[in-house]
Amino acid sequence: MEREETVDLFISLVSIDSPSGNEEKMREKLSSLLAPLGCAPKVDDAGNMLFTIPGTLPGVRLFSAHMDTVEPGRNIKVLIGEDGVIRSDGRSVLGADDKDGITAIISALYRLKEEELPHPTLELLFTSGEEKCLSGSTRLQSSFITARHGWVFDGPGAPGTIYANGVGKIGFELKIKGKAAHAGIAPEKGINAFMLAAEGMQKFPPGRRENSTVNYGIISGGQADNIVPEQVTLTGEIRSSDSERLQQLTCELRAVWGSTTEITLKGGYPSYEEKDASFLEWTKKIFEEKGISPEIKRFSAGSDANHLARIGLHVCLLAMGRSDNHSCAESTRAEFIETMSDVAFRIMTCQDIKLNNEETDHVKKKF
Repeated sequence: MEREETVDLFISLVSIDSPSGNEEKMREKLSSLLAPLGCAPKVDDAGNMLFTIPGTLPGVRLFSAHMDTVEPGRNIKVLIGEDGVIRSDGRSVLGADDKDGITAIISALYRLKEEELPHPTLELLFTSGEEKCLSGSTRLQSSFITARHGWVFDGPGAPGTIYANGVGKIGFELKIKGKAAHAGIAPEKGINAFMLAAEGMQKFPPGRRENSTVNYGIISGGQADNIVPEQVTLTGEIRSSDSERLQQLTCELRAVWGSTTEITLKGGYPSYEEKDASFLEWTKKIFEEKGISPEIKRFSAGSDANHLARIGLHVCLLAMGRSDNHSCAESTRAEFIETMSDVAFRIMTCQDIKLNNEETDHVKKKF
């Protein structure tokens, strides 16, 4: 596709409202875009879509991006400045996260079909609920996907940045129980739940712990200024690049807060580390062929790549070039989307460098 067509496709996608949990119109749009290529999707019970394009070469390669956006993500109006930067009108996010990734993948596929080049079987995975704690990919099953190698087009940073890891996360809710009393007449008869919360946070403090972090994000409770607060609710999260450390910190959380606290663990995801050096070198060479100097960096968050690794894929997360995502200042440039579309096209068609076991090994490794 020409750059103008790619930009038009991007604008058409971001103009579709699809905040997390409201991806139905995006599913309809993607089905209509890919139907002319003979692609009918599989949709799982989480709303994730998988399109399969049969190939003439051995192997299966997966390309992934997510359909949902954060709020405010409705009635998005796109502006293209004289500086070439693509933005919203400032009243919403742009939605480049992750519709630039979808655009890059579909543009590459259109080009592939126009040029009628040989390629392995391709799987296009468009997930739901990524912005809600990876709620769509959390429910992915290994039987849904055939590929053993995948690329997620959704990372922050300049094109050429490759992330080969993802931190794990566990969310928690703490309901700390004290005892109510009249704050003026008999405060000594009460047990202040806020003080219990403060003591617990001192014993299990927020902040960085080597390769891990702890945070308390929301605190709520109490009934009135003249009542000793009987209950306080805290919500927060634990993150770590080490799955064992994540579990260790969760055990510490339980031990510290003790019998006066009702602890509920909430949505999370496993950490992962891509250790197949040949797969990463293969990916780096794709960028080098484009004249881009690739760099493998550590990622301090999670993505759909975490769950693709969980079900057995070799996978990495690729940066898209966007800026200020998750804010109304979010922006991108046409050349970034075009560059990443070229990268997707090259991954789809590359034959002169080989992925390990692509021709013979279709057994997924269980994590």
